[in-house]
Amino acid sequence: MEIIFVCTRSITFNTFLKSQAKYLLKKGYKVKVVCSDIENLHFDKSLAFKVNFPTGYTSSINIFKYYKIYLQIKEIINKNKLSIFYLHTPVASFIFRFFSFFDNLKILYFVHGFRFTKNSNFIFSLFFKTIEKVLSTNTNIYITINDEDFNFANNFFEKKLIYKINGVGLDIKKLDLNKFKKKEGIKKILVIGAYKKSKGYLDYLEIAKYLNKKKFIIDCFGYGEKYKYINLKTKNKLNNISFNNFDENLKNKIETYDILLHLSKREGLPVSVMESLARGLPVICKKIRGNEDLIDNGKNGFFIKSNKDAANKIFFLDLNKEFFNNMRFNAYKSINKNFSKQSINNKIYKIIKKHF
Repeated sequence: MEIIFVCTRSITFNTFLKSQAKYLLKKGYKVKVVCSDIENLHFDKSLAFKVNFPTGYTSSINIFKYYKIYLQIKEIINKNKLSIFYLHTPVASFIFRFFSFFDNLKILYFVHGFRFTKNSNFIFSLFFKTIEKVLSTNTNIYITINDEDFNFANNFFEKKLIYKINGVGLDIKKLDLNKFKKKEGIKKILVIGAYKKSKGYLDYLEIAKYLNKKKFIIDCFGYGEKYKYINLKTKNKLNNISFNNFDENLKNKIETYDILLHLSKREGLPVSVMESLARGLPVICKKIRGNEDLIDNGKNGFFIKSNKDAANKIFFLDLNKEFFNNMRFNAYKSINKNFSKQSINNKIYKIIKKHF
């Protein structure tokens, strides 16, 4: 049996899915990959197919580009009709299902987060819910990663197989609790996320203004157009925030930070939050889907209502060192082996084996 991973960019496969692919290979499955930039894949490129999925606003509104995408997808389908198509990321999942609507394929959709949430604008939400309802007719199985999406799928997609797991899986690092040293306050604040407005970068700049005369440093890591935020940093004369490229080894450096600031407006089950909690970093974030599954407010992090509130929470943790260190320990304890890659990969394997 052959499984074809489909995602918009190679970074999704390289960062989150490669472990799943290796696990399925060990279980005897053949694995191939579809993405827009196969030249950047950390995988056998002879087993990869290129589809020019749009990766930005300009390419997404170029209607002529979609005919080429259609031909690319049809060519892949014609050569792999009996394969299991394992879909990831909203753009690739929507386009692939749309252009394969009448092909009667085996499709497993791993939902990193539906485009709509309970807080979405009604018209926006209705539009994307309608699309998902239509595309569900050629989707065999949904794997969701948070309670909100799981409950929606169960109620909205009749007679579909719906599962819920704890995200894409982590490399759980067992900390030596005897070496879990207390910290004397906050110095370094971590931000992880693509350089998009929806990920909260204008908020980070505003919070940096609140913190500018203090000792706190905010380090941001991500991919995309960071330069507009660097320009705003320069314009506002902010020396306490940096915008860095995505670092594939960042998870090994998380422990050098004190807290995670996570102000994304929409999530599935954020890996950055899970990775940070697993390494003892309290998380300051918005009360949105995904975060609600991970954060126990006041225990392993804080939900905030405004940027000023976020700054005040940072001041509070810095001043109340015992509370801060208890929160660090609670953060570490809140992520268990059920979040590990081994556990997640095994659950996905069992779903595939059972239904295909």
